Amino acid sequence: MALRAARPFASRVRHVLVFVAIVWGVAATFVAFEVISLSAVNTALSHPALFGDLMLSPIVTKSTSCVARGTERTQAAIAIDEADARVGPWLLGLSLGRDAVFRQYAPSNRQVLEQLAQGRNDLAARLSVPSPQPFTPEQIANANTEFMAFIEQGRAAETARELAATHSPRACELFKLGAVWGYSEMVRPVLPGERAVFGTEIRYYARRTDLPDQLWSPMLQVTAADARREEIISSTETMTENVTKYLAERR
Repeated sequence: MALRAARPFASRVRHVLVFVAIVWGVAATFVAFEVISLSAVNTALSHPALFGDLMLSPIVTKSTSCVARGTERTQAAIAIDEADARVGPWLLGLSLGRDAVFRQYAPSNRQVLEQLAQGRNDLAARLSVPSPQPFTPEQIANANTEFMAFIEQGRAAETARELAATHSPRACELFKLGAVWGYSEMVRPVLPGERAVFGTEIRYYARRTDLPDQLWSPMLQVTAADARREEIISSTETMTENVTKYLAERR
C-alpha cells in the first residue's frame, strides 16, 4: 500500500524546480558560439516527425537500459504511489539535463550547482535508486553526442536501469525524457529561430512513455527568430509544467 502520509513529489521536491529561472538567467550569459555551432541544423533533424527515428543514434535505439529484470514491483516501489513513480523520474531527469548545460557555461556558480545536486539526491533517495552523477563533456564541441552516451551508456545509465528494475520500464524512459528535455529547455531561450536540441530524442522517449503528442510536440517547434528570451522561457516553462501536471494527475 502506498504511504499516504508522504506528500507527492511535485510538492516534496519543489526546490528542484525553484532554481530554473536562476539557472536560465545565469547560463544564458555564458552560452555562446559553441552552443550555436552544436545546434547547426540539417533537414532531417529539423523534421523529426517526417524522418521518424532514422536520425537517432544506435546508442538510443538499441539501448536495453530500460528492460526490467523482473516483473514484480519491489518493496521500495511499493513505498511510493504511482503518481510519484511517474513524476519523480521525470523531475530527476529534468534536473540532470539542466545541470549538464549550466555546468558547461557557469561552472563557477557553485550555489546553484549544489542546490540542483541536492534536489537530485533527495529525489533519488525517495525513489530508492542511485543519484545520477553530473555530466561534464570531455570536448565541448561534442557535448551533445557525449551527453547521449552518458544517458544511455555512462554513469546516468545506472540510474536508468535501477528505475526500470525498481519501478518500471516507463519510469526509466521518463528519466531519459526528462534529461534530454531539461537540456533542451536550457538551450532553447538563447537560440531563437532554431530547432530544439535533442528534438528526435524527445520525440522517441516521449512516445515510449505514451505521453500525449500535444504535451511534447510544441517543444520541437522552431521558435520565432525575433522572440525575446523572456517569452521563450515563459512558454518553455509552461510546456514543462504541463507535462509535470499530467504525470502527477494521471490515474
